[in-house]
Amino acid sequence: MAEPIRIEKIIPKGRGLAKAVLARAFELKLPFEMRNKSRFSEKLSDGRELHFFLPRGNVLASDDVVIGDDGTMIRISAADQEVVTIVSADLQQLTRAAYHLGNRHIPVQIGKGFLRIEPDSVLEGMIHQLGLELKQELAPFEPETGAYGGGHRHSHAETFDSDYALAQKVFIEHEKPHVHGPNCSHHSHGDHDHSHDH
Repeated sequence: MAEPIRIEKIIPKGRGLAKAVLARAFELKLPFEMRNKSRFSEKLSDGRELHFFLPRGNVLASDDVVIGDDGTMIRISAADQEVVTIVSADLQQLTRAAYHLGNRHIPVQIGKGFLRIEPDSVLEGMIHQLGLELKQELAPFEPETGAYGGGHRHSHAETFDSDYALAQKVFIEHEKPHVHGPNCSHHSHGDHDHSHDH
């Protein structure tokens, strides 16, 4: 029985590796829950055991390449998993949904005309209340990194900025961002000024 392969090194998106080298890499499909862990074990298609010892707080993304202590190269890809996809042609509605999801610090994938989250009945209810349709499906889940938990939070203001950036990303093609006015339904946070007048 072959020794387990220890994996500690990540090359983000396989940067700097030649296509011919990448073509020889094994593929390992992992759901988001596993890609979010720093310590776990998996098996390659040829049966060899992999033991992951990655830096804490790291999230593996599709096309990241990990290198085993024996030189084995493995290209990570996102496995299909149960997800909830929120689709709308109305970018303003989608942006509102992204803002409210971002406020809850959960992983959110942003795509052209859609948002994607992991199944959660409370969040699904909130999305329905916002007037958006959602569908449950099996698909790869590749959320934005950095906006929900990787990295340290020092203040509410920083948290708000990352949420706002997440919402703005959906908004790119929209002509007029929402301006917080006196009748704005967002909850207020004491002395923090959340007005973003453009």
